[in-house]
Amino acid sequence: MMEYSTSLDNSSGAASRFDVVIECLLVGLLAFMPLALGVVHAWSEEVVIAISGAMVVCFLLKLAFHRDEHLIWTWAYVPIGLFLVIVCLQLVSLPGWLVKIISPNTAILRTELLGDLPNADIVLKSMPLSFYPNATKHALRLVLAVAGVFIVVLNVFRRPDQIKRLLMSIAVIGGIIAVITLAQNLFGNGKIYWFVYSRHCKGYSGPFVNHSNYGQFMNLSIGAALGLLMVGLHEAFCGKKATLPIVFNYLTSKPARRLWLLAAIMGLGVATIFASLTRGGMISMLIAMAFAALLVTSQRSLRSHGWIMVVVALIALICVLYIGFDAVYERLASMRYFDEAEAGRLQILKDIGVVWTKFPIFGTGLGTHPVVYPMFDRSTIVPLAIHAENEYAQVVEETGSLGLSLLMVLGVIVWAGYVRGIRCANRPICSAAYGLGFGLLAILIHSFSDFGQHLPANAVLSAIFCPLLLILARHRDNSRISNSEYQANNFMSHHSRFVVRAVVLLSVAGIWLWAFVGADNARVAEAHWQKADSVAARLTERNWQGTEAEYQEIISHAQTALDHEPENIKYRHWLNVYRWRSIARITEPDTTEPIIPETSMPHVYDIVDGLLKARIVCPTYGPTYCVVGQIEKFILDDDSGAENIRKGFLLAPCDPIACFVAGFLDLSEGKTEACIEKFTRAVNLDSSLFSSIVNIYVRHLSRPHLAISAAGDDIGRLSHVAGVLDEMLYADLAEQCREKIKGLLQAECSGPDASAWAFASLAAIHSRQHENEEAVECYQRALALDYGQVYWRLEMAKLLVETERIPEAMREAKICLRLRPQFKQAEQLVADLSVHPTVFDEEVESP
Repeated sequence: MMEYSTSLDNSSGAASRFDVVIECLLVGLLAFMPLALGVVHAWSEEVVIAISGAMVVCFLLKLAFHRDEHLIWTWAYVPIGLFLVIVCLQLVSLPGWLVKIISPNTAILRTELLGDLPNADIVLKSMPLSFYPNATKHALRLVLAVAGVFIVVLNVFRRPDQIKRLLMSIAVIGGIIAVITLAQNLFGNGKIYWFVYSRHCKGYSGPFVNHSNYGQFMNLSIGAALGLLMVGLHEAFCGKKATLPIVFNYLTSKPARRLWLLAAIMGLGVATIFASLTRGGMISMLIAMAFAALLVTSQRSLRSHGWIMVVVALIALICVLYIGFDAVYERLASMRYFDEAEAGRLQILKDIGVVWTKFPIFGTGLGTHPVVYPMFDRSTIVPLAIHAENEYAQVVEETGSLGLSLLMVLGVIVWAGYVRGIRCANRPICSAAYGLGFGLLAILIHSFSDFGQHLPANAVLSAIFCPLLLILARHRDNSRISNSEYQANNFMSHHSRFVVRAVVLLSVAGIWLWAFVGADNARVAEAHWQKADSVAARLTERNWQGTEAEYQEIISHAQTALDHEPENIKYRHWLNVYRWRSIARITEPDTTEPIIPETSMPHVYDIVDGLLKARIVCPTYGPTYCVVGQIEKFILDDDSGAENIRKGFLLAPCDPIACFVAGFLDLSEGKTEACIEKFTRAVNLDSSLFSSIVNIYVRHLSRPHLAISAAGDDIGRLSHVAGVLDEMLYADLAEQCREKIKGLLQAECSGPDASAWAFASLAAIHSRQHENEEAVECYQRALALDYGQVYWRLEMAKLLVETERIPEAMREAKICLRLRPQFKQAEQLVADLSVHPTVFDEEVESP
């Protein structure tokens, strides 16, 4: 069959019905994704997969029913296809001997982690290259959706009018998102859309949860607007000398309104990037804009268009000044501390370099970073790094050198198309390449410090820009080959061609059906998991002391989630944790050890079996080893539990529970110094573990000085330690804690920004030490900062009574009643003071 090159179709014929449907689907997808928070939930991912699949099927139906249509060839298919092959290979369960040859460290690590299982010989007989196939399947579904958009755009959007409509759609959608972002910045309440709460953002980045992800989306939207603007200017002034009067007359004419709209969209987009405070987005935008401006001014025919950059900059500056220039300035000024701010990210890159040396060719599996990276994590970032904060590093980690090389080849092909596109000075539509190149360059730079391309809202836009550049690179006047030429160069008959296309259609439809079913299962599972998670939050607040009905509810939802996604390690792990919590609610009052009735022991063994199966699903998930190790070691008296606890800590050194359990194991084995190191790390990761660790230091180790040291200069922690020391009759050490607290509070209260709480806390200490005058003074300063605190005021009134300042005490008590009527303690104090001689004499003397 003859190969056909990507080319720009200048024919003015009407689009087929399939093209119209595809265009509508694509515009709908582009509008949906940013409004759906950038597509971060399973339900929105299902919508993306469904729409992209429908587009691909429509395109294949077009090929099947329009025999004169053909698939456009480009060398970009090769790296995309090979990348998909690598990901599919990561999912295939290969013979163990073959894995030892092509990825020896994968086989070694799996053997180390799973070699102790009862059926280890069967489990290790064959294995996938991915350490977490469920995550790889999830990532593969999204990659298929993005690749499908790439192919459809390349083959369908070949006429200038189609390209213009597509760019206008992207620009307008970006403008709408920019307006939403500005509204949330000016009139927002810290929530997305004013009602969607997210702990990761304050609504400054529009509907996006992450401001850096928003920066990438908006830079791509600006690129679309810039590309269409350049096309409009080229069409308006092509063959004309762009003198000032001619330019002014055109800009004040009706046809120029669309260009002003595009300029406004660009200005708003630039302003919101600054307002979202994404440093990576700002810097990448400025670099890409400077690059585009240099290219435009270097072209003699386009030099007169440079004014548009000034207009965009002015619009953006006005918006930034109105929103708040100080915040933007401070954010950019923080680049002075780049070395400190980026220390954690640089360490992540070094750690990923270690991962790459162990899995250099095929990587650890697409999407496996969250479950593989923790065992190599030596960064200063305390929470688990879900993403590598660097797209290139994460690609080489998850897909090895092969995956990164293929994407680099794809990049070379696309940028070669960009260079050819901007050389077509005689074709107005080719001017769009300047905007497309701006958007791609911005996200390529930004990807060195962000994971924005993991978001479908950004990845799909990138997948649109790339084929558009390849189309613009082919500028032949007539790309359609005549039917006679087509038939002469094609050795297949119409019937054979139809059969081949029908087979391809059915095969691709089957692939998309697999992806859709997987996405639908993920959606249902996530919905049930959110319900289980809400119950878990309530139980956590009560230290897991819940009712039988609550545990039935949480286990039911978790089980349903697991039924829909059996290979999801999080669901499988936490289901068994919930089952364990349900039978371990009763504890020894002194040791807090769970009391397990004999009748519940079969359930314990079932839980252990479920956790062992979870290890097979994802052998590098550390928390599972920790939980099963605890049960085996401390409940079943199985010595293998200690080894599992150690594995869990090595696999998840940034998991607070893993650190705590490993420290407790060291304590039980008499390794005191080792346990202190792990307990310290556990507290740094999760401050809620502090009280448990203090109890261990004071009650089990009888080393109260460790508890004081662990508290550091944290006043709240020191207060807790002082209370525990009092209970254990360490009176002298408790007093030392309180003196340390007093010194810290005095230092804080001497500063200009001392809080009301600090003064009140210092007053309470003075009161306890019978330093009443100092206590009253501190309460007065606290109330000057927070007038409505009736309890502080009541305590001050009591101190005034003790210092014989009765009238002042009466006045403060009455203020308490004004602030809170029927406040019993204040009423009693007023009643007691009313009969005091001093108050009585004042009332008699008063007129």
